[in-house]
Amino acid sequence: MKHLLCFLAMIGTLNANSQDIKQGDNLRIEFNKIDKHYFFKAPNLTNWTEGADMFLIGAKPTAADCNFFFIALKDTTLIGVLTMSKPNAFMFDTEGDCILNDSSEFFILPVWCVKNKTKIVQTDQAVVNMLDKMYDQTMQADNGQLEESVANKYRQFQTDTTLANRQIVLLFDNYQNIITETSGKGLKPPANICISLMNALADECLRVYNSIPVIVCIYMGEALQSAGMTEKARQHFKMSLQFYPKSIPLLVYNYQLEQDPKIKKEELADLKRKYPKHWMVNGL
Repeated sequence: MKHLLCFLAMIGTLNANSQDIKQGDNLRIEFNKIDKHYFFKAPNLTNWTEGADMFLIGAKPTAADCNFFFIALKDTTLIGVLTMSKPNAFMFDTEGDCILNDSSEFFILPVWCVKNKTKIVQTDQAVVNMLDKMYDQTMQADNGQLEESVANKYRQFQTDTTLANRQIVLLFDNYQNIITETSGKGLKPPANICISLMNALADECLRVYNSIPVIVCIYMGEALQSAGMTEKARQHFKMSLQFYPKSIPLLVYNYQLEQDPKIKKEELADLKRKYPKHWMVNGL
């Protein structure tokens, strides 16, 4: 995102014209309305190979005069729009149907950009194994430290197009990037985008593996909580515990949302007795 901010500063302050393109518009139709297209090199917005060397395409020869830019992959496939009226916002073709979806201040590489060129192999467990290791090391373990070998494997999915089921990692990565960026700014993550991403991630895991990894279950519950959907979060954590009854993070969240004072007291005592050194339990 810092590269985008530098780009916006470079092209200067723009007139506060009304937004020319809106949610629900057809990306291809809007693109074809322009008589002549001008290509500008996009700043680096993602670590994914599919998003390398992208273009921003405007309707005027000078970037500072453009009210919006079409965002295109290096092969000129259109994926979204960056509007320049304040506040600056992205809109993406999230379904690959040319229809622009919700606006966002975050760059989110649409999953179809990766999925359309990725092998879907149900028997390839590399993604699940990696997500489980991330969970074991950062959430279930007492110290919560990710090993460098696992971090390197995670980054490999961003660049190695021969790996199977990369679209699952992209959805996971998009969500993590939003959480990291908003947390760093002390902001609340956008509920509509985060819940949509988590639903898509859970659905993709079910389609490929017929199961949802525990780390995804935890992130989904956190997204519901952050959105203020407390009852849904409560139900979600209880249901997730049926599949992962020994998950400490799930047990902690379940305890925190328990409404019965007597049960809650018993659950807290149980957590402190069984997991006294765990980083989440220490904070209770």
